[in-house]
This record gives sequence, structure tokens and C-alpha cells, in this order.
Amino acid sequence: MTATTESAAITTTAERVWRVAGIVGMALGMLSLIAATVIQWFVQPSDPAGTPIDITGENPGLWLLVGLLAVLGPLAWVAGIVSTTMLVRTKGWTLTTIGGYLTAAGLVGGVGHLAIFFGLIADAAGAGLDGDTGRAILQADDASILSNVLLYGFLVGFSLGPILLTIGLRMARLVPVWVPVAAIVMVVANFVGGIPAGIVQLVAVVATFGPMVLLLARRRGVSA
Repeated sequence: MTATTESAAITTTAERVWRVAGIVGMALGMLSLIAATVIQWFVQPSDPAGTPIDITGENPGLWLLVGLLAVLGPLAWVAGIVSTTMLVRTKGWTLTTIGGYLTAAGLVGGVGHLAIFFGLIADAAGAGLDGDTGRAILQADDASILSNVLLYGFLVGFSLGPILLTIGLRMARLVPVWVPVAAIVMVVANFVGGIPAGIVQLVAVVATFGPMVLLLARRRGVSA
């Protein structure tokens, strides 16, 4: 085997590794979001005036599951986003790269925010705090500078990022024209709130990121 052939083989293997990592990460990220969201719709406190602390006390196992999905899923998702940006090396590269890394940064910010939230609530429920104390903790968390910085980082990154990413991929002609539209719908639905908007958001998430999974599965990078 010549040096050139060996180098090409190494490059091909490396590309295969990051594409597989991207496919797995993207799929796990989407599935974790869908699962965590649906579980939260069905897990409600027995008292209509209850708080997340009450939900945790009544369903500690499910709360732990949702927390793990909310924290670990987006971390895997980051691998999928970064792998997708590596597919574009010509037209659309700038928007794809900026959008991809904004999306990844938003996901990381979301992980930090959710880790604080789910951990704090679980600890408060485990300590058996009364309702007034629990509500005071929730109010303090709402006012936390660190938690809010992470939250707004997520909102900005995961709003602008997917839109720019999908526009870049469309400019490179790697995804259908409706994918950027799905990204916009996903972002709008995220800010509307409620179960109907949540369903629309989850469908839009699949419509936005599903084509990227297929893209990673079938293509090599677009070379100059």
C-alpha cells in the first residue's frame, strides 16, 4: 500500500466514523426530545396547583428519566449537528457552519439550564420541603443569573441556528426546499407553548433534522 493509498484509507475511515456518530447523535437527540416532551404532557401533579417539586415527589423515577433524556439527548445531538456542517465545503458553507455551531451552542446551553433545573427540583423533592419553601426555591431559580444566561443562550442558539443551518444546506442543494420552512415552524411553535403547538413543534423537529440524518447516511462531503 502506497502512502497516498494509506492516507486515503485513513481519511475514508475517519469520515465513516464521524458520519455514523452524526447519524446516531442526531437520531438520539430527536428521540430524546420527543420522549421527554410526551412524558411531561402525561405526568401532572395530583393537585392542580402543584409544582414540579410535587411531580417529582409523586413520580421520582419518571422525573429522573425525563431529566436524563433532557440532558444526555442534546449532548448526542451536538455530534449530529457538527457532522452535518462537515458535509458542506462549497456554496452554503458559511451559513451552514454559522448555523450549525449556533445550534450546537444553543443545545449545550440548554443542557446546562436543564441540568440545573432537574437537579434542583429532584434535590428539593428528596429533602421533603413544604410547599412554601418549594415555591421559594422555584422563584429563586427563575431569578438565577446563571440559569437565565444558559436558558437565553439556548433560545437564541436553537432559534437562529437551525434556520441558518437549513438555509445553508438548501443553498448547497443538500436538502429539500421545505426543510428551512420546517425549521421556522419549529422555532415559532416553541415560543407559542401548549400541547397543540408542542405537537406541531415535534413534527417540525423531525421534518427539520430528519433529512440531515438521511444526508449523513447517503453522502460524502461536497468537495470543491
